[in-house]
Amino acid sequence: MGEGLDKELQEFVSVSESFSTPGTSDLKDIRASYNLMCQHYNTPHPEGLKVLEGAVEGPEGDIPIRVYRPTETIPAKTIGETAPNAAKKHPTLLYFHGGGWVLGDLDSHDAITADLANQARVQVIAVDYRLAPEHVYPAALDDCWAVYQAITESPEIFGADSDRLIIGGDSAGASLAASVALIARDINLLGFNAPSLKGQLLIYPALTSENLPSRTTQAQAPLFSTPDLDNFIDYYLGHKATEEDKQDFKIFPAQAGDFSKLPTAFISAAELDPLADDGPDYADKLKATGVQVKSLVEPGLMHGWLRARHSSPRAAEAFARIVQALRDLSA
Repeated sequence: MGEGLDKELQEFVSVSESFSTPGTSDLKDIRASYNLMCQHYNTPHPEGLKVLEGAVEGPEGDIPIRVYRPTETIPAKTIGETAPNAAKKHPTLLYFHGGGWVLGDLDSHDAITADLANQARVQVIAVDYRLAPEHVYPAALDDCWAVYQAITESPEIFGADSDRLIIGGDSAGASLAASVALIARDINLLGFNAPSLKGQLLIYPALTSENLPSRTTQAQAPLFSTPDLDNFIDYYLGHKATEEDKQDFKIFPAQAGDFSKLPTAFISAAELDPLADDGPDYADKLKATGVQVKSLVEPGLMHGWLRARHSSPRAAEAFARIVQALRDLSA
């Protein structure tokens, strides 16, 4: 288990694995174990953070959202904007949680999104999109797109500054974020006057259908393996990925044919992760078309390390870099 891991990260892996249910394929049990693990790492909301519950109308019913709003956010730089008006418009991160398109909800990532909002001083809107296998592709993407549309069409309802809207997520959520960014870009290219995203924040993202080296070198990485990834994709699609699926950018964003005119990106991958190469690969594709990108592969960290940010100095430093990136993207 992770030879060479920091002591704190060894403990993090051990504790996280203690919640697993080896040998079971019952999704109900897997979800229950995952939720217990998430609860173990939850921390109280920081003081001064306003948390609001709501919902957005989706294609198949209401989509629950949770809004995290610091008492003060990064001020707008708009020349001539009055203070009262500025106070109503918050730089906003639209966040999609990880969990392989199968696990997770607003509560599983509650402490993470709260810390992002509090430390970066931005509003965070978390989305409880539909999960597979009960709702296979494109249900999750449809829900994420519906919330993005709602915010961009009526930003005043959400207190969002439409000029400082960031999209992001971790793992499967980062994949959904990247796909939404591509779809939004395509709508703009078609001549529709849709608001442009200011940035994208992708944390240990799942992006490509290609068999990149890390799929093999990190096939049995701590907490997340290549077989795990394959199983989650099967759940998400409702079947084994076909060759057509593997070329669909709405499933695998790195398979898009055009990466130009996408928003500035910050991509944080983890070294000990089958997805370690997804971030740099995507960053190279964006950079080749002139998109501004900062890409990191965090050494000694594994998939899911966000939950170790309060117990591991290495994870805390990586989280601080994400917070700073979110501040920069929102400025």
